[in-house]
Amino acid sequence: MKRSLANLSVRANKYIVHKEQIKKTVYFLGKSLGVLGLIFVFYKLSQEYTLSSFLSQLSLFTDTISMLLILNFASTLLGIYAWHIMLLNYAKEPFPYRTSYYYFAKTEISKYLPGNVFHFIGRQVLASKIGITQMEMAKISVLFSFLLLVATVISSTVFAFLATAIPPYILTLMGLSCIIIIIITAYLYPSFPIRKKVSMNLLLSVSVALQGIMLGMIVMVQTDHFTIGLFFECVSIYIVSWLIGFITPGASGGLGIREGTFIAIAAFMHLDIAADIIIFSVLLVRFINIIIDIAMYLSTFVLKNNIKGLEI
Repeated sequence: MKRSLANLSVRANKYIVHKEQIKKTVYFLGKSLGVLGLIFVFYKLSQEYTLSSFLSQLSLFTDTISMLLILNFASTLLGIYAWHIMLLNYAKEPFPYRTSYYYFAKTEISKYLPGNVFHFIGRQVLASKIGITQMEMAKISVLFSFLLLVATVISSTVFAFLATAIPPYILTLMGLSCIIIIIITAYLYPSFPIRKKVSMNLLLSVSVALQGIMLGMIVMVQTDHFTIGLFFECVSIYIVSWLIGFITPGASGGLGIREGTFIAIAAFMHLDIAADIIIFSVLLVRFINIIIDIAMYLSTFVLKNNIKGLEI
């Protein structure tokens, strides 16, 4: 009996060690991809810009930067509201949106350091405060991530069909992927009401679409031959890039991966936009993302003084 217990303990320890090694490897790869992506982006940036020309390009946005910040903030608020809907479904008692906002904004900064996925781990703290078990909270994070993936595929596909230059075979693949993933969503987590899944997907689709629209607006400001078809193409490609950055474990908020992916896809699709404009645009979007994430994180210190029981 003692020997079997000892063997069981040894196996458990080996499993834990093996699991930790896999996790470290995954996050190392994620970080490495992020670093390589940043190197690629800044290499391309150095080829297209000097410091003076970069600042000159930035000056074009003095009148539109406030609108871009508002779009990004609205995108995040919609995402938080979708998460809030899911939390309310599992919580024992209703609670205000500002509570969800507090925990979302407080933990979102963790996606930069130590990296993707860790912001979901930080949100586990909220579980005990709203009567949700740790297991249910973990399920919420998994379902939320999946619904975000679904919303990204749907949003990207819609804009791809509105564009004019995307090849038919790519549109076909995107359309089929969209149908398959919607069917999977209907059967995944059957205990979660389908009506709420639909409402969450709509909110998340708009949230992600605003990120792409922001990129499209930035490109539009910089070029004189911009068309509506090219705008939709930019939006669709950026949403795909956003998704790849989101699903890369360990990457700091998709930093480097998202930007590198957009540049690579734009080159593959022969996007009718100058390379310097593409590079500047993805960097400006990232800059705006970081500003909003920091601003929202700082706003949680004000909320903490006004709402009891809010602690991380």
